[in-house]
Amino acid sequence: MRSLFDDTKNPVFRLLCQIVKEIATGARLTRKEILDRIFSLPEFIYLEAPENEREKEIVDTLFNFDDKGFATIFAGKNFSLPISDTELFWLSAVLNNDEFLFLLPTELRNKLSARLKNFPPLHEKIFWRKLHATQKKFADKNFSDKLSIIISALRQRKKIISDGKILTPCRLEYDLFTDKFFLIIWQEDEQCAEKLSVEIFNSVAISEEFSPPDIEDCLKKFYTENIATVSLKVQNTRNAVERCFALFSSFDKKSRVQDDTYFLTINYCTLDEEEIFDKVFSLGAAVTVIEPKNFRERLIKKFTAIKNLYN
Repeated sequence: MRSLFDDTKNPVFRLLCQIVKEIATGARLTRKEILDRIFSLPEFIYLEAPENEREKEIVDTLFNFDDKGFATIFAGKNFSLPISDTELFWLSAVLNNDEFLFLLPTELRNKLSARLKNFPPLHEKIFWRKLHATQKKFADKNFSDKLSIIISALRQRKKIISDGKILTPCRLEYDLFTDKFFLIIWQEDEQCAEKLSVEIFNSVAISEEFSPPDIEDCLKKFYTENIATVSLKVQNTRNAVERCFALFSSFDKKSRVQDDTYFLTINYCTLDEEEIFDKVFSLGAAVTVIEPKNFRERLIKKFTAIKNLYN
């Protein structure tokens, strides 16, 4: 937990965690005393808007105050924090970038853009946009159109038609590390899920046929019944640990450290087997697969085949 707090690099967050701990162990602090401690932080700079009000709202969100004015820790309290300027600048950047046209319906996008006309994008596009040197503008537009159609079909709970085949979409996933979109489809005849890269679709259209009403339950059951595990030993060299946690950030995992070596256990659905294998393979010699045996043998076989190419 200490590492988690330190990694936030946020003095206000760490201070609030300390205050919560103090109150939980019997400390009696008033609202003014809590705010005074926040505003006395040497690192504290008013970067969020509105000034002061955001921090006051955070305190009122985290704590209730008894009839004597002392803070108590709440349970199940509803709250809504004011949005910061930084968040508004970020939202403006997203809305003004054609790469994200598929995220929102045109009408809603235009309304939000109009409301944010006084908020310039967070940074110039050249500083934050991930460049795709091999893609052309036409290809980008075509890919965005496909994503928009898929999202629309998911919202309407309808099937899609791709390259002459009728598919039942369940959910759309994005892998930040590889910068790829994947569509999870449901195979009704085989009662199983399949993961397809959106890039393989030459054409996409919405079908008039609706998806089965129990599709979410079917998918949930499939995920529950098809769990696999891989255990890794990761040497703390060449940023292997950081890369490992970045690669598997979206997966359920457990880790422990022993003599500067990390042991990581990753749980995943068999649907993601190829993705998991490719990511483990990309980590190279810094990682050793402890189990399962067949996963390790498959990895050795692939390394051996590559080695033989250079012999």
